[in-house]
Amino acid sequence: MKDEILEYEGLVRSITSKYNFRSDYDDLYQAGMMGLMKALRKYDTTKESSFIDYAYLYIKGEVLKTLNNDYQVKVSADTYRLSKEINEIRNSLIQNLGREPTTLEISFVLGESEEKIISVMNAVTNAYSLDNNYLDDDSSLYNKIALIEKGYDVGVLDLKEAINSLDESERELINSRYYQDMTQKETAEFLGMSQVQVSRKENKILDKLKTKVA
Repeated sequence: MKDEILEYEGLVRSITSKYNFRSDYDDLYQAGMMGLMKALRKYDTTKESSFIDYAYLYIKGEVLKTLNNDYQVKVSADTYRLSKEINEIRNSLIQNLGREPTTLEISFVLGESEEKIISVMNAVTNAYSLDNNYLDDDSSLYNKIALIEKGYDVGVLDLKEAINSLDESERELINSRYYQDMTQKETAEFLGMSQVQVSRKENKILDKLKTKVA
């Protein structure tokens, strides 16, 4: 594995160099190397077409996890919790109002003062240094938090890998239930099964996924 690590060390440095203004570079480099080693252990040439693409997700996942931990140290738990509530209310209001809500509207729904809402949003914005194009895109603060917590979370990557290891019929059921948001009845009709069969098979698949991820 040592030769492979040396071969792809440049990929680690390329990814970590984008974020070293937010944290200690050595910490990010070590996190990236951990991601690389995990990718090397898990890579399956029969299922994955490109090791670089595969490793990129694991390396970036570990780097962003380190950045996220650093972020949570800088921002208090209460502020972080309220920022997530603001995010949820904001998304709900956008859907209901058809526009970006004001801080006053958010404060009214949350039952907090507008000054506190603004203070929390500023604290989180400053911690993330959004003006520095933190995640290589122009997403909002809320989308960036979601990306760090979900899209590149190593646990989520492991779950995706576990799903890919299922046989075709199992993946089809999971896709219907959890990606297309079908009910068990709709899934049964789509797959030509009874609802009872779908329920039993789904439970078995979920148990299998839990075992693989654990």
